[in-house]
Amino acid sequence: MLQLDGDDALRFLHSQTTNDVLQQPLDAARWHGYCSPKGRLLATMLAWRADASIRLLLPDSVAETIRKRLAMFVLRSKVRIANESGALVVLGVMGAAGADALARLQLVAPAPMKVAVADGASAPHSSGSDEPGAHRLTAIGLPPLPAAAVEATADVPRWLLVVPVGAVEGVWQVLRARLAPIDSRGWRWTDVRSGIASIVPATSEQFVPQMLNLEADAIGAVSFTKGCYPGQEVVARSHYLGKTKRRAFLGRIAAGPGGEARQPSPGGTPPESSSGGAPGEPIPGSDVVDASGQPVGLVVAAAPSPDGDIDVLYEAQVAAANEDALAVGGQALLPLALPYPLPAT
Repeated sequence: MLQLDGDDALRFLHSQTTNDVLQQPLDAARWHGYCSPKGRLLATMLAWRADASIRLLLPDSVAETIRKRLAMFVLRSKVRIANESGALVVLGVMGAAGADALARLQLVAPAPMKVAVADGASAPHSSGSDEPGAHRLTAIGLPPLPAAAVEATADVPRWLLVVPVGAVEGVWQVLRARLAPIDSRGWRWTDVRSGIASIVPATSEQFVPQMLNLEADAIGAVSFTKGCYPGQEVVARSHYLGKTKRRAFLGRIAAGPGGEARQPSPGGTPPESSSGGAPGEPIPGSDVVDASGQPVGLVVAAAPSPDGDIDVLYEAQVAAANEDALAVGGQALLPLALPYPLPAT
């Protein structure tokens, strides 16, 4: 997690990302993209205000790289950019009982893309910094997990809970008394099913924002009316002058008889898996191929589903995704519905 402070922090961030942070409400979180001058995404991030600061949540694997890159453009602006990953912990909260658990921490469960903040008294056993806001808990509403993903009758609410490191143990005890813990892969699966992409080193500079549906109303990570930012000309040209020929989609690698993803068919490429990933789980950046074996896209993220399948968020040519049988690592990639409509192209 990065934190921007200083008199010019808002205007500086506004000049760097795809979204309009100057128009972002104080109680709202918004998705932002950060692009190279060629319009290729270096990061996607969730941004919100924290007192006089701005916080950016993005994968740890790219956070320091992005901090250093942003710092290159500060010049004379009054901005301090710090990597707060060691001071703050982000927990995921999900389910109907999640609102009650947050209430026990003196937090009103925020609606999707809204932010709620509680004072230091809500952070059990907090210790460490005495800076204003250092012990505050912050809850951020996320897009819910679609009901269809878990065969439920209603969408499942999700929140992020930002906790000072000194308060984690006490907060965890409050949550665990009311909610069943899941591992990081289980939470990662809910992120995959949200259809909202994160950029990691393997996928850096592979996509313009439209390839990952970032301008979709449900994501809202691109403003076409704000001023300039790195790559803005390319992003705008793709929007106004060209038809988007590549998009992000959801797919599923079905589990075999033993409850694990099937091994590749004879002659197929062995499936890649990330460190600690499920068998057959493709890593970001893996090729998505069509029926003839030609690459037509890339894996953005993947995670095992509760029933043993592997769900995949991938980017591909629209024509190929709509017409061809696709595969990853020799395993068939079955289509799943995105939880939001694709933007008109």
